[in-house]
Amino acid sequence: MFPHVKLGVLVAKDIRNTQETPAEVTNWMRNVEKTFTGLCPTVEELARCPRIEDWREAYRKFGFKPNQHRCSVEALCRRVVQGKELPQISTVVDIYNGISVKHTVPVGGDDCDLVDGTIVLAVADGSEKFVMLGDKTETIKKGEIVYRDDKEVLCRSWNYRESEKSKITEKTKSMCLVVEGLEHTSREAIERALGDLREMLQTHCGGRYETFFLDCENPEATW
Repeated sequence: MFPHVKLGVLVAKDIRNTQETPAEVTNWMRNVEKTFTGLCPTVEELARCPRIEDWREAYRKFGFKPNQHRCSVEALCRRVVQGKELPQISTVVDIYNGISVKHTVPVGGDDCDLVDGTIVLAVADGSEKFVMLGDKTETIKKGEIVYRDDKEVLCRSWNYRESEKSKITEKTKSMCLVVEGLEHTSREAIERALGDLREMLQTHCGGRYETFFLDCENPEATW
């Protein structure tokens, strides 16, 4: 369905994730917001961005209206363009949200210690369980693209809503983050975002890291 899909995977172990974001990271986020609005000052221009258009078309392809269900990167960038600051949740989440806006790519992740078995990007059959952030149970639609483990959905509509089950918190020590791209995002762009992400996390969260690049020719990573 999506022959141009590209995933940059960052696996981190022995990290420390603080709920209170360091001032240096907060200042960096404000600069990311300022730079982005200088390049893309209106929501109309944002919607015409080729990388955003890719995700809008992907959502249409699996049956979701992109004006009602916005992919994660469009939702974050739209917030910035409208003059709002990125939310501050924890050091890890704030960093990957900032990287998402800076590089105009979706970024998300899971606490590896809370995942059952293997994480797979898959087409849902409609029977899967999903509890989104905040403990609300939602029905997964047949044909929807999801990340799932061996028991349930970890992120619905590709990158629309993450799960309560595997959310990253201050207790997280091991995590898997994914940087995503479609047709108008090159491998080089994915790797630049992945490198930026790793550098920021290494500086502010410590830990050990491995990176992987996945596409249709190289669809699996093991760690």
